[in-house]
Amino acid sequence: MKNTIEYLDALSAMTGTMTRSAALELFTLIAYLVKENEEESENILLSTHDNISIFISDFVAKKELHWFSKGVIRWNANQLVNIVQLFLSLREECSNNQNYGEKAFEVLKAFALNSTKNWDMFNVDSQNILNVFKVVVGSVEDKLLYDGACGLGFLAHELNPKQSILRDINTETVGLAQLLNVLREGNADIQRVDSLTDEHSSYGVDLVVSTPPINVRVAEALVESKNYLKEFFINARIPTSASESLWIQQALYHLNSTGKAYLQIIPGWLFRGGYDAELREKLVQLNWVEAVVLLPAGILADSNIEMSLLILNKAKVKETIRLIDARNFGERQRRKLNFGLADAEKVKELLTADEETEWSKDVTIQQVKANKYSLHCSEYFDVEIEVEQLDFEHEMKLLEDTQVAYENVKAEFNQLLKTI
Repeated sequence: MKNTIEYLDALSAMTGTMTRSAALELFTLIAYLVKENEEESENILLSTHDNISIFISDFVAKKELHWFSKGVIRWNANQLVNIVQLFLSLREECSNNQNYGEKAFEVLKAFALNSTKNWDMFNVDSQNILNVFKVVVGSVEDKLLYDGACGLGFLAHELNPKQSILRDINTETVGLAQLLNVLREGNADIQRVDSLTDEHSSYGVDLVVSTPPINVRVAEALVESKNYLKEFFINARIPTSASESLWIQQALYHLNSTGKAYLQIIPGWLFRGGYDAELREKLVQLNWVEAVVLLPAGILADSNIEMSLLILNKAKVKETIRLIDARNFGERQRRKLNFGLADAEKVKELLTADEETEWSKDVTIQQVKANKYSLHCSEYFDVEIEVEQLDFEHEMKLLEDTQVAYENVKAEFNQLLKTI
């Protein structure tokens, strides 16, 4: 039986001139087609190759997959046959349809996470980020989870909650996430929604886990009257750059009274003024900020910027906030960061340990207030500056030797001038 890596290599070889997004779209559709219509898939291989694109197109219409780009089907017929054959081979190796769906999902997930190039359509989390959330969030098998920027749904799958409520603004992304969820027979409600402008009442979930897109520009008029903003009544106007604060507020809105949120945000939110500062002040005063973790540059798949993990807890008991500086964690190989499960375990240990370390510190509400409600580690961690102690007599001897050498060179130079 082939392993995931072997199937991944085969898919990568079949990508051809297609973009990564188009290839993932096509591979996922065919994997789903084989799960739903194994016998018909086998029959189509026996007909002329020209019929395969018609067969796939008819399947798309039958399943009302309106988001699927039919232009992708007009690819080389021989290659389409090869893709169908690959997933049929995978199906033959599996004992039942459920097992096939799980295996196909893992292969497609590996293909998505293995990309070293920017995705032209889908927002795909890196394996580094999945490692962080999987370890830090821990077991959630009895929890109801919400993610308002779910992408392909890999984060929710990694955590495997009792049920997931997943939302994303991109039509193609949602369509693909739904097929992937069907493949693995996951218990997820996946819909296309603009979470920042959505009027839905609170889902009352136990857990919000999300990696929302960064640097999204938001028009104040589209969000100013939304229900999720009314809990905080921030006086400052909503700037177009306030998407991080909006994601945080809508996450809290969908939590129940004892829920927790784990959000990936850019570190700038931790110290910016204006609207962001007002929100930070309210969260600190409510004692809902449990921890902040600074993550290293390169934690994302296609960017070298640093990120941070913000942990919010509506039922928090401790009166302190745990700050962790993990910017030097992980291993770099050829400019690429590998933040493995062991690194994530180290972060979790720092989050749960009673004592402080050189990478972790507990700060009080009073300390945060004194620092204008900044939650960035640089405001609180002591920076030790090592000053080398000099040997005065030794340094004076070096100075004298240098002076003598200078006088000798000067005398030689003057003597040389006299000979000219």
